[in-house]
Amino acid sequence: MRFLFRWAFRLLILLLILGIGLFLTKDALAKWWIVSEFREQGMDAKIGRLEIGFPLSSTVAASDVTIFNLPEYGGSPMLKIDDLFIDCDFSALMNVRRKLKPHFRQVRIGITEFNLVETKGGERNLISLPDAVAKSSAQHALGESPLYFTIGNLNFSWKRLKFTDLGDAGKSRDVTINIEGYTVQDVEKLSDLRPLFDKVATKVTWKVLLNKLFGRLFSG
Repeated sequence: MRFLFRWAFRLLILLLILGIGLFLTKDALAKWWIVSEFREQGMDAKIGRLEIGFPLSSTVAASDVTIFNLPEYGGSPMLKIDDLFIDCDFSALMNVRRKLKPHFRQVRIGITEFNLVETKGGERNLISLPDAVAKSSAQHALGESPLYFTIGNLNFSWKRLKFTDLGDAGKSRDVTINIEGYTVQDVEKLSDLRPLFDKVATKVTWKVLLNKLFGRLFSG
């Protein structure tokens, strides 16, 4: 009996040490997993810093994040994020009645650069931004399209937009956006983001690029 107790105690200590070790390395493991997921899709990603608060809190913070384009879009950096902070409401996420739609109490995102790439055949590395964030634009009016998520408070910054035309370099553009700390609250549907889209649109004076970025939202 004493023998079993002694080994049970040692096993408990071992599990405790393993648990502490996993907790201390969770950020590195999460960073490795995220990068691996991108690479499985044929893309690459680099993450300078990643801090996950779970299980002690529901926050995720990251900086110096770069996501690269697929090889068919040149393999160049697609998205550079210098600051990202997310506070997720896990109780809402796990609420079956909400069909697992995540609710973010706070999102702060600072984009250094986004590179919109178009191939010789006219294919783009991202569909228009409204279609990208809308749950459906075929069954709903575009402005009332529901989102895949909801946000209580969104703080948005964006420095530069690049447009790269792989078929005609002369059509490529660099646009200075310089939006700093723009705030949108209670985001549930696409129309809630319209003020932000309008803010970006004032910085993009080339109508062709504006249509490529926002599609039908500004095509009229």
